[in-house]
Amino acid sequence: KTTMEDLTRFFHRYGDAHLKLTADTLEPFFHIPCLINDLGGVHAIANTNDLAAYHAPFLAELKQARLAMCKAMLIEQHSALPGGARAVVSFRFGNQDNDLIFDCDYAFALLRVDQNWKIVFAQLGEIRYSDLY
Repeated sequence: KTTMEDLTRFFHRYGDAHLKLTADTLEPFFHIPCLINDLGGVHAIANTNDLAAYHAPFLAELKQARLAMCKAMLIEQHSALPGGARAVVSFRFGNQDNDLIFDCDYAFALLRVDQNWKIVFAQLGEIRYSDLY
């Protein structure tokens, strides 16, 4: 299977993991340590507690908006290094009524660890909020 298929599956699983609305389900997708760059600046994640604390407000926001759908679409992928990849992914988050909560684009750097992809770096590209929220 190609890296593209592999990463597509990885990000579909990552998208679905958001629906559980718990930091525990997102944790396996990340390499520890990792860096996340978003509207709040750069977050250096040194351990699983940091990662849970980082995800908490985001998950609370999704819970309040009644998250029911997360679609992840791999826009572009590049892997020049063995065991490494870059990816740009577009996410759409929606509620039970199929209304858009927000959509956003992220650029990721990933590392293959024991046959599993792990996010080493995530950078928010653009975020578009729906008028409903």
